Amino acid sequence: MADPAQSGTELGVVFERVLAQALGSGQIAEALARPGAPLDRERLHARASSARTAITAAAAVEYQDYLAARAAAAGRAGRAQTEGDAGATPRRAGGLLALFAVLVPSLSAVAAAVFLLSGYGLRAVGGRPYVGDGLIMAGLLAAAVAAGAAIGDLIWLLATAVRNRSGEERGTPADADPEVAAARAAWELALLERGMTPFLLGRIEEARMRERGDRAIR
Repeated sequence: MADPAQSGTELGVVFERVLAQALGSGQIAEALARPGAPLDRERLHARASSARTAITAAAAVEYQDYLAARAAAAGRAGRAQTEGDAGATPRRAGGLLALFAVLVPSLSAVAAAVFLLSGYGLRAVGGRPYVGDGLIMAGLLAAAVAAGAAIGDLIWLLATAVRNRSGEERGTPADADPEVAAARAAWELALLERGMTPFLLGRIEEARMRERGDRAIR
């Protein structure tokens, strides 16, 4: 559910923005420019601000739709966050895998170097050639293990990067949700067309009629 304090603050910000948009529109400017219009932009702004509740009521349905869309988006974001928290244990296990991913290629490479140097050294001095050949074979196997582990590490790192990026995309704020943006746009448009503009035009016409009546009395 939307936070009432946050909703009230947002309502005030949107109201002021829509009011400024309406006052700057050609329709209101034309009405103010007609002869006999005793109001100006400042007076219209003051009257609209004092009638905020009545003006916003004209777009109450769209506003409730917007709040519902935002609450639904926040719920989806919360579920995604919960799933992310549930994955904390696998991520810790992934930390151990990362440690092994570093150790296995390194130790295999060191073992390969030791076996190969020892094997070729024994072969060079001519002592126990079967031992030297065995060490050389062990060194080649260790080198193959190191190469395979390095390739596996690269694949694992790429997969982890893709998975983390997907998690970040799921964690986008509720206000960035397309449904929330569409509902907000519909609310602001209804506030402008059904609430703000008719109110301002009505106050201009009302003031003009009052001015005409005063002139007729004189």
